[in-house]
Amino acid sequence: MQNTIKGITLLATTYLSITGCISQTKANKTSFWNGRYELNTLTDEIMNGINVGTNYEINVKGDSCLFTGDGIQYAFSDKCFIRSNKDTLLGYFCYDTDGFIQYHERSVPLFKIFRKDTNYYIISSAILEDTTKTYLVKHTPESEKIQ
Repeated sequence: MQNTIKGITLLATTYLSITGCISQTKANKTSFWNGRYELNTLTDEIMNGINVGTNYEINVKGDSCLFTGDGIQYAFSDKCFIRSNKDTLLGYFCYDTDGFIQYHERSVPLFKIFRKDTNYYIISSAILEDTTKTYLVKHTPESEKIQ
């Protein structure tokens, strides 16, 4: 009985997260930002002869994106809704695609990507190495991605 109640609660929470995410995405057009954004970070730490680092990727399509991080003892896969404001893209947490409960504040952007000249930069609380640093990211527009 308790498992059934927990399952129903999880299902209801997931439904509310997803529908809340969908309803907030209708705010503005974001097609300019479609594509993949990549960041690979390294730390000074060495483990088994390999520099410790994390690979981050954001795939933007339409009014949402998938924000992933993959490193040693650190990984996530978050669905986000996006909003744009001129030269800045803001990503807001919707839900974790692996089903883990995350405690991201939904009113505060999980990441911010901005364009300066022809370069793209990111700042994010999810970038483990330094949550306050601005990083240069590699951008591959949707039209150049291999389908």
